[in-house]
Amino acid sequence: MGKHSEWRKLAKKLRRKRIRQCVARERDDDIKKAQQDPRYQEWLKFEENNEKFLLQEAKRIHDEQEAKWLETEKIAQRQWKELQLKIVEIRKERDRQNARIKEEWEQEKKRMKDLEESKKKEIEEKARQQEQLKNQIDSFIANGGQIPDQLNVIFESNPGKTTCPFFSKTSTCRFGDLCSRNHVRPGISKKILIPNFYIHYSLTQTENEHGSCSLEFENSEIQDHFKDFFFDVVPEMEKCGRIKKFVVCCNGEAHLRGNVYVEYKSEREAVRSYKLFNGRWYAGKQLNVEFCGINSWSSAICGLFYNQKCPKGSSCNFIHSFQNPKRMYNGYNDRFERSPSKHRHQSDRTARRDWRWSESPEHEKVGHYIDWEDRTETCSKDFHPDRTSHVKNKHHYHSDRQSGSYRSSRRTRSPRKRERFHSHSSHRSQKKRKKSV
Repeated sequence: MGKHSEWRKLAKKLRRKRIRQCVARERDDDIKKAQQDPRYQEWLKFEENNEKFLLQEAKRIHDEQEAKWLETEKIAQRQWKELQLKIVEIRKERDRQNARIKEEWEQEKKRMKDLEESKKKEIEEKARQQEQLKNQIDSFIANGGQIPDQLNVIFESNPGKTTCPFFSKTSTCRFGDLCSRNHVRPGISKKILIPNFYIHYSLTQTENEHGSCSLEFENSEIQDHFKDFFFDVVPEMEKCGRIKKFVVCCNGEAHLRGNVYVEYKSEREAVRSYKLFNGRWYAGKQLNVEFCGINSWSSAICGLFYNQKCPKGSSCNFIHSFQNPKRMYNGYNDRFERSPSKHRHQSDRTARRDWRWSESPEHEKVGHYIDWEDRTETCSKDFHPDRTSHVKNKHHYHSDRQSGSYRSSRRTRSPRKRERFHSHSSHRSQKKRKKSV
């Protein structure tokens, strides 16, 4: 069975081979017959000619493209050479510019160095002049004599323009340095101004839908607050010299609110006070002291305010001042004696410091110390509790309400009042000694 199947496969294979051979012979015969056909011969010639034409056309196109490429290459080579020449020129020009820039930079460096040296010399010269001026001011404060020439100057905000009338009277203006008129400030004066020194809620003004309003306080509360401020500030200012007038503004306007004006007896004392208080801290605020050129207090202070007839109220541009306790330093009378403080030790004088004067770095103490407790006259409740007066034998003083001068109590009090005063003051002194023990 197996041999017959193999023979059959082989027979089929041979048969397929014979069929393929017969088909191939028939195909070859057909080709030979076709080649012998004249139409086929013509087609072969046509195809051959067509192929030759295509080759010639391809060659022609290639030659044209090559000629065009060669021309383009020549143009590109020429442009590249021109570009190289331009690059060389640009490099030369850049080198020349760099050399010129370097030379200019060297000159500028030299000029800046000379300018820096000149500025350094100018700063050193200015520092030397400032040091010299400081020494002159210190010498003037310590020894007196002639005022330094650098202080005898006048500062003007708008030279050549009309003088501001309000600034000439009160040394302040609601427009400040933006005022179109001229503000004339002296380089040195007997009067100093500390803007916005005194602070109280009654002086502040706020705006709402109904207009301006301020917090309401009793006059007694405001006056007590001002007395505390007065007896805290004046002793510090008296360390610099003799005060002739002390004015504190109670205006509501920002340029006058809380301004403190102090007039000393001489320019020397005013300079000493400027040096001591300028830049010093009080109640968490740094003070800025200025010299002011008020010629007349009567023209600066509003006369209608004391009669409560000022139509502008706290918005007035003239000074509305607080009433000083016991009418001290009103400038009416200048006849009072300094009380000697030889019975008090220096450590006792400087031991107490009020809370308002902060412990920030301050200027050196200038001038001699004036015992404020010896200068006060009575043990009134209006006075500061730590600054009550002491009775020392029969040498106590009091302030006259009419003249503001200091006189002996023996001449002004009746025997009954003097006895009452002695008993009251001795009781207060004994009470204070018990507290200290």
